[in-house]
Amino acid sequence: MMFSALKELAAQKKRLVFMYALVILIVYVAVIFYSASAMLYNRQMSDKKHALRMNPTAAEPGKTPPDPLPDTTGYAAVKVGTYIDNIDTLSIKDSVWSANFYIWFSWQGDAKLDPGGKVVLVDGVINKKDLLEDYHGQDGINYQRYRISAKIIKFFDTARVPIEDHMLNIYVEDGSRDGTRLRYVADGTSNISSRLSIPGFKITGHSNVIKTHTYKSSYGDPRVSADTKKVFSQYIAAVQIKRVDFGFYFKIFLSLFAASLLTLSSFFIKASDVGPRFALPTGAYFGAVANTYLANSLIPSSGAFGLVDHIGGIGLFTIFVSIAVSMLSNYYTRIDEKTMSLALDRVMFWVVGLSCIAANIIVPWCARG
Repeated sequence: MMFSALKELAAQKKRLVFMYALVILIVYVAVIFYSASAMLYNRQMSDKKHALRMNPTAAEPGKTPPDPLPDTTGYAAVKVGTYIDNIDTLSIKDSVWSANFYIWFSWQGDAKLDPGGKVVLVDGVINKKDLLEDYHGQDGINYQRYRISAKIIKFFDTARVPIEDHMLNIYVEDGSRDGTRLRYVADGTSNISSRLSIPGFKITGHSNVIKTHTYKSSYGDPRVSADTKKVFSQYIAAVQIKRVDFGFYFKIFLSLFAASLLTLSSFFIKASDVGPRFALPTGAYFGAVANTYLANSLIPSSGAFGLVDHIGGIGLFTIFVSIAVSMLSNYYTRIDEKTMSLALDRVMFWVVGLSCIAANIIVPWCARG
């Protein structure tokens, strides 16, 4: 029934219909391959960057490798640990997240060292810092524990939004003493609260590491030469998060998928009925454009081409192909080749429809893994 018109065509015209279908199929395959490869590459690079970020001797691509600490003695070794209690804000669009966490310092020796008093957050602002414990034992063991409320700047990788994963990092340094005077040691008892949750995300892991951080400036210190670099010991705590499921993805693109279905339904309208035949995909086009604007409003402006753009582009391409096929089908109707027009509509419904479905399965799967 569906392909009865195709069976009625002469062999030459059947080959012509199949040729049209093959051309469209090849273009779809090229689009899917490009989009899927881009998403797969981004996911692999993201995993690699996260691993390198928490490697004490390695650097992420494009960043300067950690400089070794000066070969010196006489520095204070301070054990640092964190317990992240909650994350109360996470805004990908505003490139910021905020958290409340405990941080403690323990060291042997000078009771006046006060590492917590001079602690700073790199790429962050401490909104509130409360000293909860300050212990100095007769055996020379010292301990401080603070509760900190902080806002942290993070430029999120938005290439795979809305089915992406992220690593949230807290970077801690001593504000005045570089690696020649103070060095951190990661406390293995660091942890995160079991109550820690972020709407739409699940916690997939946590870790901490000590790395070096070099400042290529003498800060105008008259006691050192102008080309002096300061190398600080830096404590990094990490929380890894990932979208819970595809719920948010479908919520964003629901109207785009509806527009695509509306476009495909136009293949069942006679090509001679020009008004309704072209009205459906035209209306769907404006709906798809509006959906693309809505999806892009959730992420910061950038020149990067991400999953939102790939899926939106596939939807717009599907509408364009459908309109092009409708014009071709209408041409055959006008030259009194109605059977050819009907066969073309039926074949293209399946080719375009299945290609669109395949694209919307393969590309997100490569992005999420």
